[in-house]
Amino acid sequence: MKAAVISDIHANLPALEAVLLEIESTDIDEIWCLGDAVGYGASPNECVEMLAGRCDVWLVGNHDLAALG
Repeated sequence: MKAAVISDIHANLPALEAVLLEIESTDIDEIWCLGDAVGYGASPNECVEMLAGRCDVWLVGNHDLAALG
């Protein structure tokens, strides 16, 4: 099994799209997100939606926890 590990996206949608496009062009079996999908950037909802259907493992980061209250 090959896994891609992503982290600290911070709601940067263009960067996330580029990374996922690269992952999809490889033979990666799973995607693991180590947290901080939101924070700083302008597209937190879009990033979370994009990750929701793709991540096999998804940890919550401190920025994610702050967004949840």
